[in-house]
Amino acid sequence: MNLFDSSAIINLCAERRLDPLLKGFTLSLAFYELGNAVWKQVSIHKVITINEANIILEALSNIYGKMRKMEIEDPQEILKIAVKENITFHDATYLYMAMKNGLTLVTDDEKLYITAKKYVKAIKSRVI
Repeated sequence: MNLFDSSAIINLCAERRLDPLLKGFTLSLAFYELGNAVWKQVSIHKVITINEANIILEALSNIYGKMRKMEIEDPQEILKIAVKENITFHDATYLYMAMKNGLTLVTDDEKLYITAKKYVKAIKSRVI
């Protein structure tokens, strides 16, 4: 069973490969990361308009809404991983939840991918 981070969700949605997402899990924080990724495309990179962003965000929200979400547990353990591995707290959350629940972590974030491979099976979305 797979746990998808926001980078994998975005890429699989862009490729219209939705079945793996609907069969796997994500975390509640993925919604905020998805929104932030869309915001960056409008406000920082300036590659899409706000109208395009709204369409993309609606599509991502629809898929996210259909995915199974896991409840985040043990913030102190997550923080230990984040500090030890020098990764963000939210990336450490995905890693911890994959470890705790025996899940494969699907991420297209290179730093998280490299770190996660030390602890769990980690794959990129293109191999699903």
